[in-house]
Amino acid sequence: MITAKFLAEIPLLRRSLSSVPNMVLTVEPGQFPFVGSKSAKLLVWATGDEFERFEADARDDLTVMGIDLLVSEDSSRLYRIEFLKEELEALFATLFYDHDTILVKCEITDAGWEIRLQALHKSAISLIHDRLESRDIQVHVKSIYSDSYHRSPRNTLSERQHEALSIAYDRGYFDVPRRTTLEELAEEFSVSSQALSERLRRGTAAVLEEALDGSTA
Repeated sequence: MITAKFLAEIPLLRRSLSSVPNMVLTVEPGQFPFVGSKSAKLLVWATGDEFERFEADARDDLTVMGIDLLVSEDSSRLYRIEFLKEELEALFATLFYDHDTILVKCEITDAGWEIRLQALHKSAISLIHDRLESRDIQVHVKSIYSDSYHRSPRNTLSERQHEALSIAYDRGYFDVPRRTTLEELAEEFSVSSQALSERLRRGTAAVLEEALDGSTA
């Protein structure tokens, strides 16, 4: 399998998120739109802040037909968002129809839709890229790798190192700018920031050693 991660500047929800740059909408893996006669609905988990402002802007967003709050928790909310059927169907058809692709992760921010897909062949990723750009959607590829290469570093990591790196990555610790701090992560792991820092450094070193495979001078 080939895994690709890319950012697509899709206009859907762009206006809704422009005033809440810390908001992240996550599409759960395996979910596809609920398609009706005129509209298509998608469930997304929202994390960040200023939920009320996001909801108000979504109701004024021309790419959004409706938004409903389904679940409200301390730091996240589950929304059902309704789009024009043709717009959302066209997007998902481009990503999945006749490509044998699997959605691994999708996060929507004011920068666009960051999508991680798996495909049997790299040609499917190239075709998706070209079809998105033919619709005037800019695509920024962040990584493409085969599973055999991607999974090999995991064999060199301890369970704690793998967990620390995975959660730090998901929480945005390695983003620029960072979306979380070392102290916040340390609280989540119930360890000191110094202990977590050492765990992350050892894990990173193990991944780099395996990836570089002795190619450094």
